[in-house]
Amino acid sequence: PFWLKLSAEGFFLLPSYHPLEFIPSSDAWPAGIMLDDEPRQFFGPSKDVGSAAEGAQPAPKIGDPLTAEQAESLMGLIGVQQLPDSWKQGFFFAGYQPYGLQQVDGGPCGVIASVQALLLRSLLERAGGDPAGVLKVDEKTRQEALIDALCEVLFRHAGDNKKAVLLIPSAAGAAPLNASQLRCLQPAVFTSFEQLHFHLGQRPYRDLLFNPSGCGVSLLLYSVVWSRGVEGIRERDVDDPKTCSMIGAHGYCTQELVNLMLFGRAYSNVFDGSKRLGSAQDGWYVMQGAPARAKVGFLSLFEAKNDCIEVGSRLKGPLSPVWVVCAESHYSVLFSADPTVDPKDSDRGLELHYFDQFGRQDRELRLTVLPRSLPDHLTTGFEDGESIIDQCIRTKWKQAAVDWNGAEKVL
Repeated sequence: PFWLKLSAEGFFLLPSYHPLEFIPSSDAWPAGIMLDDEPRQFFGPSKDVGSAAEGAQPAPKIGDPLTAEQAESLMGLIGVQQLPDSWKQGFFFAGYQPYGLQQVDGGPCGVIASVQALLLRSLLERAGGDPAGVLKVDEKTRQEALIDALCEVLFRHAGDNKKAVLLIPSAAGAAPLNASQLRCLQPAVFTSFEQLHFHLGQRPYRDLLFNPSGCGVSLLLYSVVWSRGVEGIRERDVDDPKTCSMIGAHGYCTQELVNLMLFGRAYSNVFDGSKRLGSAQDGWYVMQGAPARAKVGFLSLFEAKNDCIEVGSRLKGPLSPVWVVCAESHYSVLFSADPTVDPKDSDRGLELHYFDQFGRQDRELRLTVLPRSLPDHLTTGFEDGESIIDQCIRTKWKQAAVDWNGAEKVL
């Protein structure tokens, strides 16, 4: 067998007895890959990858693999000793709806739904006002929109429109899920949106992120945290730096991670701006929410249940008519394909499409929403037994009647 080695000149094949065949490992690594104290670089993009392609961009700078201290620090902020196996999947379309990503197992819904929302925003912009450009999108356009979404998350949000760091494994087929395994990750630094966009459509990045059985979702998780900065998140973003994490109970995404994906700050809240608790004499405790009107929005069942959650107008009325919906610890998406819809408006009737990337939706779910038309059998619209999606909708469109147009409601 031969190994693939990266050098300044490009790729090399090395015979199996070469010392570079040994990489850090655990029982989770593929058979035949052995343990070594120091990570090695032998997988990554050649400097001339895509040089002949249209719109080619310079290759990113590839750094050394993470040290043990860096890997521990990153995994400490992730918040679990090891990611569940449900995070071992890539970003891919499964054929249920032309525009829809697929989630294989429970857990990473917050990451996938956030990417799905930004993907839909891109499709709306690309469609030029034609709903069919979103609902019946072709293969080429949806792949480009997926790359748009990942670049939005990494470069414009987590990277603050300055740079993005994509952590890539130094060995093909590696599935890093714990701190020890994270030592195989190498930072690929991109200094422009165009550079990142170009290379995500090229190998090896395309294969790393978009292979259904790969680790694209977990790699994006690591990369978005690394791009924002572990210490930056602890010191500047979260309410409580001692207890903060990106992954909470049962392997689900926390609000901090979803906010980091949606607007580039791992803030702990979804109200508008910041709030201060305390006094000048005793000191102030500052809690931070959405800093500006977001590109895509957010709705929560917790607010419907008055469970200490306030979603502000910056997330209820985003720039595009797309909303990530949090209901019963699961994230999905609502959106309008109508180019005339004003996302800030909460008084006019509209049609929304509901998509759950984990729901295996083989039919289009189109909802007609009529604000201030609550059915007579309801008092608040938030009664037990009401559809959880209807309840989330009513946090923005008050006392709305929601017609699922013959489809079975999500209860």
